[in-house]
Amino acid sequence: MRLAKGGEIVLAGFYTEPVAFAFPPAFMKEARIRIAAEWAPEDLTATRSLIESGALSLDGLITHRRPAADAAEAYETAFTDAGCLKMILDWSARA
Repeated sequence: MRLAKGGEIVLAGFYTEPVAFAFPPAFMKEARIRIAAEWAPEDLTATRSLIESGALSLDGLITHRRPAADAAEAYETAFTDAGCLKMILDWSARA
C-alpha cells in the first residue's frame, strides 16, 4: 500500500516460500518488478542512492555479525537459522 505510482518492487535473492503480493493495487499503481539473482554494479548504485535519500531503510535487515575467523560457524548460522536475515563477516581483524 506504500508503493508510489510507478514504483518498483525488487526481488533480490532467494525465497523459501512463494512470493505473494496484492496484485490489484500493484496494477493500479503501475508497479515495475525487478528480479535479481546477483548484484550488478548498477544495482549497488541504485540501492545506495535510495538509502542515502531516505527512500529505503535497511533497519533490522542485518541480524548477525561474526568475525571472519568464525566464517564456518557464520555460514552455518546464515543457512540454517531462520532468524538470520543477513550476516556480516567482519574482516577488520584480518586487514
